[in-house]
Amino acid sequence: MGSFEQMLIDNDDVKIKETNILPYELSGLTLDKMILLNTNNKHVHKLEVLAEELAHRKITYGDIRDQSKILNRKFELKARRLGCEMVITLDGIIDAFHEGICNLHEMACYFEVSNNYVLKAIEHYKMKYGLDVYYKGYVIKFEPLQVYEHHNWE
Repeated sequence: MGSFEQMLIDNDDVKIKETNILPYELSGLTLDKMILLNTNNKHVHKLEVLAEELAHRKITYGDIRDQSKILNRKFELKARRLGCEMVITLDGIIDAFHEGICNLHEMACYFEVSNNYVLKAIEHYKMKYGLDVYYKGYVIKFEPLQVYEHHNWE
């Protein structure tokens, strides 16, 4: 089972439907208790779009499509960042390290997303934590991406 299917299962309380009624350039849309995903989305982008739309359900409200309004842009950015955290977690980065993942393409395949999405997630984590973070006994460096197991030798 893939990550997209797992996210669908984890959010089975939400009605999620793939449809061809959305304009081509609109990847997804959250309406009240329903998420619509465009059937034109490439397979690699389906998980990215679903995560962002689920994030919209959690943290935004109302119609934020008018991106000329600063509050709407903030909501959009916040949902994208939360979506990244839902797909590429710090735990996931550590798991990828243990699996021997060592480059951008392998990481994108591991998380079932595009290379660009991985780069956006790393940029987000750099803005959130700085160049590195200590997490569950590991040091995760974001530039370049590296994971070290931290041992306290005291």
